[in-house]
Amino acid sequence: MSAGFETTQRFLRPLDAGRVRRNQRRIQLQRILTAGSKIVLALAVIAAGFWIWQHTQSDSRFAVKDVEITGAKHTPRAALASVTSGYTGTNLFKIDIARVQNDLRGLSWVSRIDIEKKLPNTLRINVTERTPVALVRAGDRIQYVDEQGVTFAELSPEVGDDDLPLIANADGAELQRAVTFVRALRTSDPLLYSRISEVHPIAPRGFVMFDRELGAIVYANAEDVSAKWRNLYSIVKAEHLGRGEIEYADLRFSDRIVVKPVHSITTAAAAPVQTVPAVAITN
Repeated sequence: MSAGFETTQRFLRPLDAGRVRRNQRRIQLQRILTAGSKIVLALAVIAAGFWIWQHTQSDSRFAVKDVEITGAKHTPRAALASVTSGYTGTNLFKIDIARVQNDLRGLSWVSRIDIEKKLPNTLRINVTERTPVALVRAGDRIQYVDEQGVTFAELSPEVGDDDLPLIANADGAELQRAVTFVRALRTSDPLLYSRISEVHPIAPRGFVMFDRELGAIVYANAEDVSAKWRNLYSIVKAEHLGRGEIEYADLRFSDRIVVKPVHSITTAAAAPVQTVPAVAITN
């Protein structure tokens, strides 16, 4: 009993207050030294970074000497050079990418600009150009228009217009509607798109177009235009109508196709084609 009591007494001894205080001071000192070392290290990193920054901002080795441009097919090199030459000799790290992009976007063919800084002295510029889907006539001027309905550069002999239909008598919402129609037709029916040489939007949802294959005017709505146009070609073939022998064709009706020949033909010759609900040939 007494042995157990003596053993227990060892754990009930009064604490050494001086020793506790010394341990606490030692722990606090270690914490202060650790925090101080971290602060010193952070200051050293900041100082090194500041020195490197100052060095790169003033070192002539980082002055732009070469400007590499890719993707510019139709944008004139002289126009690009007039913009980029202003950055030659500028420290590579001081060039504002957003400013360069904004300057180059002012060129008519440019849609998007991607820029990369290549150490030590090269600026790489990749140009994404607009894709024209049609031409637009505005007074005496003929300009390209892209998929967003943005008119940009004037018609150029270097680019040409072999496959581009001309949109006439359209601006604002009607121009956008015509561009949407032409863009969709180019994607869904490239053959038909290639046969259209001119497009005029007519309210509320129609279009009048010139078919270069038929040499004739065709009226149509955007809905089911490909199927109805092919039915028209079936009629032309069945009636032995050659190029230039049709004054106009109207595909806007839901149940018939109207064909107006240049010269009168007999009504008996106007038998309906199986693929067409009804054919009306007007003399």
